[in-house]
Amino acid sequence: MLNKDGIISNLNTNIVVSPLAKVKDNYIEVTLGNELKVYVDEELDLKKTNETKTIIIPSEGYLLEANKLYLGRTNEYTKTDGFVPMLNGLDSIAALGMEIHVTAGFGDNGFKGTWTLEIVCASPTLIYPNMPIGRIYYFPVIGDETIKYQGKYLGQINTTASKIETEYKLERKK
Repeated sequence: MLNKDGIISNLNTNIVVSPLAKVKDNYIEVTLGNELKVYVDEELDLKKTNETKTIIIPSEGYLLEANKLYLGRTNEYTKTDGFVPMLNGLDSIAALGMEIHVTAGFGDNGFKGTWTLEIVCASPTLIYPNMPIGRIYYFPVIGDETIKYQGKYLGQINTTASKIETEYKLERKK
């Protein structure tokens, strides 16, 4: 894993973060964007596009409900070449019972875009736009660095809901 010196020496070449918040001992801190998406229906279908509604987080904050999934995004656009990024929530956020990713903590070599946050809280929690929310760690790629992410989330800049239905559409075309 890269430490602060390793991250700084790769900034603006193999690691791009814009806007850059803070570089700490072993990670870059990321902040919460100003919008959330929530699924409209209680039952979700993996083979269809599930409708979402957008919630703008006001400067005075927004109260998240316990045990409800909210999709957010980082303010920071990131790009990595030769490294695998990993996103984790801040310790202080976790201590409040808030998760920022359900299972999608790792990025891919070659990913570029903002990070989707899968936010779930154990208790009702007041959140704010632009608040520090997570850390991105970087691990060197061992093996062929030319194999890069080309998936459906490449280049995303908005809060993005699941696109798993595209995999079922591709399956039907085969």
